[in-house]
Amino acid sequence: MWLTSFTMPNTVERSRKRCCIEFLCCTLLLLFFIPIRIKNLDEEEIQFQNYIATYNKSYNLSEYGERLKAFKHSLENIRQLNLNKTSNTAKYGPTKYSDMLPQEFHELKLLPDVSNQLQRILLPQYFNLNSDEDSSERIKQSVSRSIPEKVDWREKNVVTKVKSQQSCSACWAFAAVGMIESVNAIGSGKLQSLSVQNIIDCAPFDGCDGGNVCALLSWMKRSKFVISKESDYPLTLRNGKCRKMSTEGVHIHDFICKDFVGAEEQILYFLAVNGPVAVAINALSWQHYIGGTIQFHCDGNPSKLNHAVEIVGYDLTKDVPHYIVKNSWGEDFGDNGYLYVAIGKNMCGLAYEVAVAII
Repeated sequence: MWLTSFTMPNTVERSRKRCCIEFLCCTLLLLFFIPIRIKNLDEEEIQFQNYIATYNKSYNLSEYGERLKAFKHSLENIRQLNLNKTSNTAKYGPTKYSDMLPQEFHELKLLPDVSNQLQRILLPQYFNLNSDEDSSERIKQSVSRSIPEKVDWREKNVVTKVKSQQSCSACWAFAAVGMIESVNAIGSGKLQSLSVQNIIDCAPFDGCDGGNVCALLSWMKRSKFVISKESDYPLTLRNGKCRKMSTEGVHIHDFICKDFVGAEEQILYFLAVNGPVAVAINALSWQHYIGGTIQFHCDGNPSKLNHAVEIVGYDLTKDVPHYIVKNSWGEDFGDNGYLYVAIGKNMCGLAYEVAVAII
């Protein structure tokens, strides 16, 4: 017993020394090897590490290399977009989409067939022509009427909050429903959030795979479709079976869908008199937008239209007069979900297909 009780402390002491040595080695590894690895990162990969932390991204080992490659490509695009910029032009930088190549971004967020849809919906059978001509009388009066220098319907509490379409390519539904929400609120004095999902599921188009604002308004008018409240028909962001709802909701009385290229004063008139409008647009260069007014780097060719947005106002008092554009990519994109696009240049092709809802 005496020998056993005497040797045990030696064993314990040796174990403690071994633990101390292992702990010291681990500490040295942390202090020595990790800083060397960080020093070996190039500047762009350091930016990528910061980007991952900022946007709470996570990738597996194989994804990391591909996302880093895409991010470096984005940094070069951002550099080009920011060349020769002034204080009035748009600003570009890393966004939540900057770990994608442009084609990936196009496939995830944009519509591939808007230009072809535009040609189809301009065919007469998509419109009630007599009614459209009656509504167009309002356009003819616009030239002789003065409009305010600034209109921002958000300040009147008739614009619902920015939503996120995520990977559901139903921008057309978000833009149309947002416009109808606002025009209805202007007329009724009551702002209510309407169901985008109701449109995705029930309109005779491709739901999360595509659609068109003008064709939607035409169908809604002909069918006397009533949009349900969002609380009754919540957003799921996937194609679903149309559920019949009660007649409580909102329907449109009429609509206008026209090409205002070279006549953007008409867009301003409708924004001032009737409320927000919805437009088809080319948003490919928006991947890295972080603020300011877009007046360059945004192709206005009608063959490049790939997105739909709601315009909720304008400001003619600025050095670069601009539209106030409500997007559907969430409040964490752009200026709290909004962008600003220069007036009078058909910038991004926004004047090719302008939709106006009349409630």
